[in-house]
Amino acid sequence: MSNFIFATSSPRRINILENINVEFKFISHEFDENNDLNMKPKDLVVFNAENKSKSISKDFPKDTIFASDTIVYKNEIIGKPKNKIDAIRIINKLNNDFHTVLSSIVVLKNKKILFSGVKSSLVRTNNISTDKIKKYIDSGYYIDKAGGYGIQNKKFDFVKEYYGCYENILGLPTCLIKEYLSIIKLKNDYNFSRC
Repeated sequence: MSNFIFATSSPRRINILENINVEFKFISHEFDENNDLNMKPKDLVVFNAENKSKSISKDFPKDTIFASDTIVYKNEIIGKPKNKIDAIRIINKLNNDFHTVLSSIVVLKNKKILFSGVKSSLVRTNNISTDKIKKYIDSGYYIDKAGGYGIQNKKFDFVKEYYGCYENILGLPTCLIKEYLSIIKLKNDYNFSRC
């Protein structure tokens, strides 16, 4: 029987996945995301997730491999900040305005894509002062987060309101995993988001 593997080392994604009652093995992928490619945002998040899953598929040819990718979009594709200066630029760009968050789920087995899907959510941010932004950046919380922020961070309280799937903004829309599992008719006592 095929095992489910999720190509991730993200503590946030692992935590979400551990709470949905589907048994995943977690393996770090070996793909460096490139958000500078000349692609549409939806195509890029699928491309990145696909390559994350492919990077480990050679070692697990009989297993079903899941992967995900998240980007932020506001007139440009925004991934994870490269450093403090980039984080300040990104937070200021997103500050007191709307932007879109896109997350993908790709499922692969034997180098063949079985499923791919993308969720998008609209986010409106609060007007955060320059001093508070600097203090936030100095905390290092921005590291490894698309757009440099986490919706779950109540201390920074960057998100004013959102429209769409909360878990998508967190970086993992489990509703897309549920969609795939329903296609293969795998039933269980799942704990998926209801976006």
